[in-house]
Amino acid sequence: MTLETTSHREVTVNLESGLHMVPCSRIAEHVRDFAGTVCIMVEDRSVDAKSIFDLLTLRAPLGTVLTIEAVGPNSDDLVQGLAALFERNFEPE
Repeated sequence: MTLETTSHREVTVNLESGLHMVPCSRIAEHVRDFAGTVCIMVEDRSVDAKSIFDLLTLRAPLGTVLTIEAVGPNSDDLVQGLAALFERNFEPE
């Protein structure tokens, strides 16, 4: 039996052009192999973080506060990794 955990974290979009195709593709790439579910939420909307197209529907401009939620094994690590992407404005490490 594996224990599933839920992790949350708020992040802010600091990209001048908002959450567009490139950052959305980096988010989806980061989470694609995660065994659980990953959602990104803004206000009352939630989308699947594994889908670039779902992420684009967030229409998150500069300054938008998003909530990342992951459910599954190692969800804390996944959420921390996504938060790091936002903190460095999706630039490579």
